[in-house]
Amino acid sequence: MSEKKLKRSLGFWDIIMFGVGGIIGAGIYAIIGQAAGLSGNMLWLSFTIAAIVALLTGLSYAEFVSRFPDAGGSFEYIKQGIGERTALIMSVFMTFTGIVAPAAIAISFAEYLSRLFDITNWIAVVGIVILMALFNIVGSKYSSYYNTVATVITLLGLGLVIGFCIPDWGNVSLLETGEDGFTGIMAGAALIFFSYVGFEDLVKMAEETKNAKKVMPKGVLISGVVVLIVYVMIAISAVSTFSAEELSQKTGPLAAIINEQWSAIGGTILVVVALFATSKTILSNILGASRLLYDVARDSKISWLKRFTSIEGYGERTPNYAIAAIAIVTIAFGLIGNLKIVASISNIFIFTVFGMVNIALINYRLKHKNKDEAEVFKIPININNVPILTVLALIIILILFGFNLYNLFEGNF
Repeated sequence: MSEKKLKRSLGFWDIIMFGVGGIIGAGIYAIIGQAAGLSGNMLWLSFTIAAIVALLTGLSYAEFVSRFPDAGGSFEYIKQGIGERTALIMSVFMTFTGIVAPAAIAISFAEYLSRLFDITNWIAVVGIVILMALFNIVGSKYSSYYNTVATVITLLGLGLVIGFCIPDWGNVSLLETGEDGFTGIMAGAALIFFSYVGFEDLVKMAEETKNAKKVMPKGVLISGVVVLIVYVMIAISAVSTFSAEELSQKTGPLAAIINEQWSAIGGTILVVVALFATSKTILSNILGASRLLYDVARDSKISWLKRFTSIEGYGERTPNYAIAAIAIVTIAFGLIGNLKIVASISNIFIFTVFGMVNIALINYRLKHKNKDEAEVFKIPININNVPILTVLALIIILILFGFNLYNLFEGNF
């Protein structure tokens, strides 16, 4: 019997759209106000620092995906670079990334919803997670339809913010830091990294991409640059409308910006946009985390995990027990209720996964110094086959990881 493979139906522009849509999600709607309170008017620099780390790590993803164009993503790269045992351990971190991130986004959903209706935040958090879990149980086809519509609405909402704010650009000093100076900028960058939680999802489309060894590296890097430009424009727009301190106090910050720039009607429109943006990211995170739990359970020899391999029940053949388990733990984190705390917890897992992918590439290069490199994207600037840009990415990740812990433990909440 021939091995079943996914159909290669995606081209270059499909990958660009998947990349931009996957990265520009709820993170920017959720975290910008909190980050402004740390970075001051230099919020744009915090976004740039976070983007540089994502792009440098993107180079590692680009090289790995050109070597191993399959759907394994980070799990496959860590397995190839370090070993299967380490990859299995890291799958726990990958799973928790897909649990804690949607918990933080559910808190943001509740804050935006409170601008429309007088609903207690914890009820909104529980309700949206359950609803998105049910979408997943019904089937990936319907989840995909919802995700496509919500992505288009998300991008239009950001375009609306930028369009209305451009006339005010230049009205404030963009070199003015917050109270904590450079420390605040770095702390803001650490927090903002949460906005890149969807960055690694793109490479999981490799098995469905035509000429993936060439198309995927370009898609990863170009989509990262496009997101950087959009995020910086949003950051400048935000501090041009409100002071950083005012922005940090807003519930639903982007809706507050449009409300100020346009009218209450505009603010209401952007609240609806934000609800689509946050809900679709919750949906996709639950989908990804449940599939990872399903795969780990299927490969594991631990008997109690086998329950998560069940695909029987309502809807299409989806891993219902895995989806339910992910949703329950997501709700538990969401009930913490503090966006910055939950986002910073999520960042611990994100930084760990990104750091391990960079370590895996360095280790892979050291073990395969004489391997034929034909038709493989290779990161430039190497010393003894060690990619210097990957080493730089790892160093900055460690620095931002430290500032992320600073956000958790030094009273930034």
